Amino acid sequence: MCARISDSSSSTEATDTSDVGLRLGILRATLRNATLDVIWRQWRTLGAGAATRRGEDHDAPQALIDPEALLLVSLVLMSEERRLADLLHDWGARNSDLMSVQRVKNLAAAYPAEVRDELLTHLGWFAAIAHDVGKDLRWKSVIGTARDMDAIEASPHPRKGKLRATRARLSEDAAIMLRVRLGFGVGVKADLITYLLARLHEWATVREISEATAYTHAAVRRAAEDLAAARLVESLEGQPASYRITYEPWRALLGLEERPPRWASWQDRFVFTSAFLRWADAASARPLTVYALGTQGREFLEQYRSALERDLVVRWSTHTNIKNWPAFLSRAVNELARWMKEMA
Repeated sequence: MCARISDSSSSTEATDTSDVGLRLGILRATLRNATLDVIWRQWRTLGAGAATRRGEDHDAPQALIDPEALLLVSLVLMSEERRLADLLHDWGARNSDLMSVQRVKNLAAAYPAEVRDELLTHLGWFAAIAHDVGKDLRWKSVIGTARDMDAIEASPHPRKGKLRATRARLSEDAAIMLRVRLGFGVGVKADLITYLLARLHEWATVREISEATAYTHAAVRRAAEDLAAARLVESLEGQPASYRITYEPWRALLGLEERPPRWASWQDRFVFTSAFLRWADAASARPLTVYALGTQGREFLEQYRSALERDLVVRWSTHTNIKNWPAFLSRAVNELARWMKEMA
């Protein structure tokens, strides 16, 4: 889906100075609810928290689940959706070994400062569960990233009692990343294979793979060269070198459908959501004029442009004559919310 805002459509919505706060509140609720819907669908696909939403049937996901991106946004929204604490506790106790600790650290660093402190506190809480209950010693280093250890103790705790989560369900195509990790080990090589599978025959450079997976260029280059030498991926010499996977053999090996779910860059979308919710809260805390909403909204969209322009969700440029930035902001948020729900 692509929403291209042209000159003629940018000024079609009237500007009412009396409903700025209400408009921003509606946008916040729309994006929050859409993101929570995606979160619950993805956790349910992985077999976690299946009892939290009953009677919901959806088509198969169109996008791969990014487990670290899903974990981090769930930790960010845990304060708003308290049931996530129960789910994350059980996941940390039963399935933390399927997660990449290094990738969690790398992706967490991309969250804005106004979100990161609370995120690191909740991440420390999750890491303590993975370490103490799940006996996964890799998470010890993450416990130490929390800036306020007393705050970890004050983090939302699940109710006492028997663990309700089981081992992750990896049969769904959207869970390919965890399935490949189970077979090849958690690390850059497994995630590189997953990313190339989602590209479906398309060549990808080291830079593209690095940006998508959040591993360093050096780590991706070494992994890609090893996999190419082992003939698990194809390489194309040149400047820059490119890599791809021939899908058919992997499809038979992994029992995949005709077309695997695509790579959806969930990290960018989840960071956008987290930042937007905090920005909307701060903006709504004081009287806001339409002009201020447009100015601040434009700055926000420019800062998080990648979340919208990937997959052509919304496009604009310096040559786009946007006369009504509040209207453009509203359309951009609504298009992103709709896109996320369709992909999950």
